[in-house]
Amino acid sequence: MADIPITAQTRSTLVALSQARALIDASSKRITTGLRVSSPFDGVAAFFDAQELSARTVNLLEAKERLTNAAVITGGTVASLDEIISLLNTAKSLVTAAKGGAVSGAVSTTSTGNVVSDASADVTDTISGAVDGDNFKIVHDGTTTVITNSAGSTFTSIAAQISAITGITASVSDGNALVITAADGNDINVIDVTNNLGTDLGLASSTNGTVATNTTRSSAETQFDLIRTKITTLVGAASFLGTNLISSSPDDLTVALNESGGDELTVSGVATSSSDLSLTAVDELGKFATDEGIEVTIAQIDAALTTVNTTRSAINTDSSIIDSRLDFIDGLTDLIDDGIHKLTGTDLDEEAAKLLALQTRHDLSVTSVGLFFKEGTVLTRLLQLG
Repeated sequence: MADIPITAQTRSTLVALSQARALIDASSKRITTGLRVSSPFDGVAAFFDAQELSARTVNLLEAKERLTNAAVITGGTVASLDEIISLLNTAKSLVTAAKGGAVSGAVSTTSTGNVVSDASADVTDTISGAVDGDNFKIVHDGTTTVITNSAGSTFTSIAAQISAITGITASVSDGNALVITAADGNDINVIDVTNNLGTDLGLASSTNGTVATNTTRSSAETQFDLIRTKITTLVGAASFLGTNLISSSPDDLTVALNESGGDELTVSGVATSSSDLSLTAVDELGKFATDEGIEVTIAQIDAALTTVNTTRSAINTDSSIIDSRLDFIDGLTDLIDDGIHKLTGTDLDEEAAKLLALQTRHDLSVTSVGLFFKEGTVLTRLLQLG
């Protein structure tokens, strides 16, 4: 069989066909992967610049995760402080509403000592073991008073010292006991200080009274103490990702604001429980029996509101800084991603048009070569017949 001669033009067409096939494969790969540069062979500078930018993106994403966690902690803490402020405002309204109005139902509190034979006798000379300078203190309605057995003190003069305490009276007479009375019903607490003068007089703390009140005041006391408990419970539960910025032993939060770990922000914790805010219980003490007692609690609430609002403002400012940094990192990450795409990405519309042109060129070359070989086959057949 005679060989079919291949002209130079046909040979050139075959080479172009092979090149077109290679270009089509490369273009298809770029469309599939979306990458114009996927290895150093496609563009050394672009490839390694994109690698460097990709590494920075990874660091930025790690920084973003740290900042996101910090934002959860500070945001959650601010929300908890908002709830505490709401509770304090509720407590203030409740307590303020309890002011005014008549009170009733007071039962005197009493503390009864030993029977005294001679009320005018010298205490030191009468009581075994007593010496001049012995003293004890009486605590009543938040006031502490020291009662002293000075030189020459008699049972009558001791009773006079006690009667000088606001809200308390004391009486003693020959053949009768020393009796201390608190008409308001508040407790009388007797505490020895120097030696045992109170005990030697037979006096002991007494809680047998009832404080005058009304339904509104009594209810306000109970509700206020419940709010105190709620605040402490809320503070204890204000832990986010293992960090509590307002517990009785608060944590501090330190977070890096950039991907290199520098430029740190420290969010300082502040103890915010009821005791830390100096909110004292009132129900068992009957503190709301008087408007003066209510005013004391209102002053405590006002001070607590000032403290909590200051804490909230500081933490909220730090939270805003963290949120701002998160926005910056999001924007920078998008910018870097756009830069990487410009370095290595492909324009899909442009690449699709190029692929279409290559396929057209390829198809035309295939047609041309096919016609050549078809003619060659006919010629070969004629030679065989001839």
